[in-house]
Amino acid sequence: MPKVTVYIPTHNYGRYLKAAIESVLKQTMTDWELLVIDDGSTDNTQEVLAEYENHPLIHIIAQENKGLNVSNNVAIRLSRAKYIMRLDADDYLDENCLLILANILDQKPEVGLVYPDYYHVDEGGEIIEMVRRKKIGEEVELLDLPAHGACSMTRKEIFLNIGSYNEDLTCQDGYELWLKLIQQHKPYNVNLPLFCYRKHPQSLTQKLEKIHDTRREIKRLFLKKNSHLKPPRVLGVVPILSASVYPQNRPFIQLVGRPLIWYTLSQAVEASSLERIVVATEDDDTIAYAREHFPTVSCFRRTGHLSSIGSKHSELLLEILKDLENREDYRPDAVCTLYISTPLRKTKHIDQAVDTMTIFDVDTVISIQEELGPCYHHEKFGLTPINVSNGDTRLERKAIFKGTGSIILNKKEVVLRGQHLGGKVGHITMLPEESIKINSDFDFWLAERIIEEKEKNKR
Repeated sequence: MPKVTVYIPTHNYGRYLKAAIESVLKQTMTDWELLVIDDGSTDNTQEVLAEYENHPLIHIIAQENKGLNVSNNVAIRLSRAKYIMRLDADDYLDENCLLILANILDQKPEVGLVYPDYYHVDEGGEIIEMVRRKKIGEEVELLDLPAHGACSMTRKEIFLNIGSYNEDLTCQDGYELWLKLIQQHKPYNVNLPLFCYRKHPQSLTQKLEKIHDTRREIKRLFLKKNSHLKPPRVLGVVPILSASVYPQNRPFIQLVGRPLIWYTLSQAVEASSLERIVVATEDDDTIAYAREHFPTVSCFRRTGHLSSIGSKHSELLLEILKDLENREDYRPDAVCTLYISTPLRKTKHIDQAVDTMTIFDVDTVISIQEELGPCYHHEKFGLTPINVSNGDTRLERKAIFKGTGSIILNKKEVVLRGQHLGGKVGHITMLPEESIKINSDFDFWLAERIIEEKEKNKR
């Protein structure tokens, strides 16, 4: 019985497959078996595999194209080992990867999954950068950033306890396993780069929209199966000033034939996670529009200092909560702020934010994008990089996340303290084309082009 099962699911990755297999054969640890699952490839995969068909530690399984999750489950069923790890066919391992990860699981029985840092490499295998993950328990406590789907080693018995992969999901990067695992088991990470993750046009990371949509679905399914996790009662607040400092984001400016206010309200009223929605404005026309076109939405009239451009958002939320409590005895658990200046935010993003708060029990959830370009701040002698540690070569990149302003969800206690963010801050990641914030003519033009393109694609 081998200690570790490594499995490689492959579909038309013949040009990379040999490097992946050879990286397993070169491991300093020898107590392993390798399963290669050819998921209906039509390229030269069979020619590559023919070289290894008689190897005593390599088992080749051919099947019709059924997708990654089916292949994952086939590997789990066939595995004979104590530990199991997926290696994607376009990636490859450091020679000590299995030895180090298996040793962690041997020495730490409380750990259910262990994962390493890694290198990003290009199509030819040249290193682009090293990706370092923060140390669990020392540098990070909130486990909302999952381990990489591949090259994470898991105890096989855990799959027997928490279940295998959901074959109804067409895109899977390990997020479902992560959510289920952290409820009962401890993850652990090793700050050594022990595999190379190849970035190329066909890699799954290029299909970000599909990944994001699948993660949203995974969260919703997870909550359905874990009914003890109760979602908060959420009040949606849409703050509007008719005389915004930016004329491009005033409520009745026409954006592809509709007033700007329509985009936010039309999505908010469809969000199943919002118990109530309040439009907060000083403007009679805005109140009349909301009542006529969105009758389920309530209105709060901003008066005095709350109707000025310089008013504090925290004070506005406090007054809304006080008004609802006094007039209707209504006390929500959380408040979700939705600005009309980010019109491309969708219902799915609102619901995902609430699901994220429910699953991870955070005080705040904000919408973000990862900033991949080099960023700087100004110090004594000028600009200093803040997400690059080695100049041009970018051997180690520290992730920088930019708030999009599309969603700010706070537990009521955070609002009552007058804070913008709570102590534990979760996030949802949005695509750049979903996160446009209109503060200029260019932003407005870009939002128009994106909406027009999406409408054209629907026809």
